[in-house]
Amino acid sequence: MWLEGALAPMTHPATDPSSGNGAKPSPIRDGCARSASWRTEEKNYSLSYREVFLLGMKINKLKKRLSNKEKILLDAAMGTELQRKGVNTTLPLWSAEALISDPAIVKQIHIENILAGAEIITTNTFRTTNYTLKKKSKEKIAGELTGHAVLLAKEAIYESKIKKTIFIAGSVAPLEDCYRPDLTPPHEVLIKEHLKNVKNLKAAGVDFLLFETMITKVEILTLCEAAIKTNMPFAISFCCNQKGQLLSGEDLTYVIKKLEKYQPLFISINCISPTIVNPLISIMKKSTDLPVGVYANGDGNPDGRQGWCFHGLNQAEVYKYYAIEWFKSGVQIIGGCCGSNAFYISLLTNYLGKKT
Repeated sequence: MWLEGALAPMTHPATDPSSGNGAKPSPIRDGCARSASWRTEEKNYSLSYREVFLLGMKINKLKKRLSNKEKILLDAAMGTELQRKGVNTTLPLWSAEALISDPAIVKQIHIENILAGAEIITTNTFRTTNYTLKKKSKEKIAGELTGHAVLLAKEAIYESKIKKTIFIAGSVAPLEDCYRPDLTPPHEVLIKEHLKNVKNLKAAGVDFLLFETMITKVEILTLCEAAIKTNMPFAISFCCNQKGQLLSGEDLTYVIKKLEKYQPLFISINCISPTIVNPLISIMKKSTDLPVGVYANGDGNPDGRQGWCFHGLNQAEVYKYYAIEWFKSGVQIIGGCCGSNAFYISLLTNYLGKKT
């Protein structure tokens, strides 16, 4: 079975998964190899000089692949897949709850996606910010939860025993509800809170930041500012309506033009129905020469309590049909958002003829 052993604690020596077997122990992993509990003995998530060097090597490899117009597979959903597997995802913490209650399942989902063919996996850090955790009086553990989420992604790469390079994207969400642009805090709050989060992700060793489900210009540009201040590579993914606007009503073309000077790795759209993607791809392609990505929703729709409501439909084959059209239109990075899972990615892997 392809997931056999995914829930078992690690028994190998702590090594840096980005550099292959036999590497020297990593300070991030040393003392935190087992993910049976969310609390790790090692609290210092700062990187060694060697790890910083290796991260630079990895991001250059990603940049080269993007400049060569290669097609790259992103992973599928984390939060909704946790819910599908029976994990509590009650709002506002949503997927962050699993880092405390079910870290092994978080790692299992990463492994499923890697074995399905994903070349970029996204950390379970969508809701590990001080800002969100404060709503449940847990803001003091924001750094620790973020570090543990990144550790789980690194463990998944190691345990899946995949020889190709797997990139780790540090998920960064809007501070407030992804569908409520009217709740977006002012710039001074945004920069303060996002800088904390970005620094936590950088210290934990993500390859790049993925600002996803972005719905307002002010938060997008603030995040670009935070990335520049921390010297972190980043990509941006927008949540739009079919008119080519962010959910705030701001014009997508205008926003893209504003952020180009920050030189993101790529831009993307996510958390929307695949049925409205095509015109948005056209807008992105006409607005910039940056690489373009898409990760749309699978089965279901948003739910105000759990975060998602599944319809019980198998949408993977339908999604593949749309994704093939996106690839043909010049999209380079494709994955899945809410309601999708690793099976969606496996179908795209088979279509592209990629080896896992």
